[in-house]
Amino acid sequence: MAHGTSDSAGPKGNGRHAAATETVRPGESLEVFDTLQTRILTHWHEARQILERKMPAPRTAIVYPTYVCNQDCLWCEYNAENTNKNLTRVMSRERLFKLIDDLRDLGVRGVEFCGGGEPTLHPDLTELIRDMNAKGTSVGLLTNGTKLKGELASVLVDCASYVRVGFDGATPETANAVKRPRTPEARFEAVCENIAAMIAQRNERGTKARISIKVVLDTNNVHDLEGCVELAIRLGADSIQFKAARLVASELSPEQCDAVNRELARLRQCYPGMAIVGGTEKINMTTHCWLTPLQLTVDPMGEVYLCCYYRHRKDRHTIGNCFETPLRDLWYSEDHWKAIEGIQPHECNNLDCRFVKYNQIMNEAMVDHDAQFEFI
Repeated sequence: MAHGTSDSAGPKGNGRHAAATETVRPGESLEVFDTLQTRILTHWHEARQILERKMPAPRTAIVYPTYVCNQDCLWCEYNAENTNKNLTRVMSRERLFKLIDDLRDLGVRGVEFCGGGEPTLHPDLTELIRDMNAKGTSVGLLTNGTKLKGELASVLVDCASYVRVGFDGATPETANAVKRPRTPEARFEAVCENIAAMIAQRNERGTKARISIKVVLDTNNVHDLEGCVELAIRLGADSIQFKAARLVASELSPEQCDAVNRELARLRQCYPGMAIVGGTEKINMTTHCWLTPLQLTVDPMGEVYLCCYYRHRKDRHTIGNCFETPLRDLWYSEDHWKAIEGIQPHECNNLDCRFVKYNQIMNEAMVDHDAQFEFI
């Protein structure tokens, strides 16, 4: 699964910038209010602690319950983990439930299940989400959508803050060629049925779960751009997000990325009822990343990483294993500070990390200038 975090746009029509009306003049771009960027300002208190070298409690955790997947996406960087049977590829029930309790005790308020595998393949996920909801922990899910049916779909409709489904194509031909399903239930047509039924169930119950689509673009599916937007509308999704595949042979060229962003601007005008977010613009980190303590990532083997983009720097991006050392001890250790100080900006630029923008915003507000946040 591709990485990410919670949905930036609410149900259709909500979550749009006040300036984004349907009376857009020709040539203008329809803007979308993107809380994926602006909500970093809600972490001002924790950011101030980090600047003073006081470790705050994390608000968010990203948990990979499994490295197993029923698709074999062309651009996936976890193919080795998905097929290596020598790895612990599924977190045990006991460890998974204890991990969530430990995260809650540490201060985590929201947990996103995603990962280098398909999280819904974990046999205990449905029960866990129900338990988390009862204890007041918010749940997000990034998924390929293949298991979003039956009891799991029902629990997510009632308990999840958001569910984002990776489609990566608007037709069976494109999507199946990119996703390369390993089982019949992982095929495009089956996933479409799951999402349509789940959205209908959500609408009938009137719950707040946001259900959206995410598309990772490369040369194999870039021709399906408008089709993906039309698919999101047809299924009744709340929003659709685009991002570019990186570090693969099929990566879009800079010229193709520019063309995609121009096309997205046009689509926002053509489909004002659908929140279209993201894009393929490459923004590089120019300063040290210092905001990682706002969240953490845990893989199926209990390894705790500074963020979800650890794949190409595992040894230096980990702060230890929470199945071997208590999570709280790892979090407040000197080794944690050393790992943060060892982050290399050029490695952050290998992929499109949302913390690049977060650091830009917070450096501008808190480091380069005095934003006077003590005042309203």
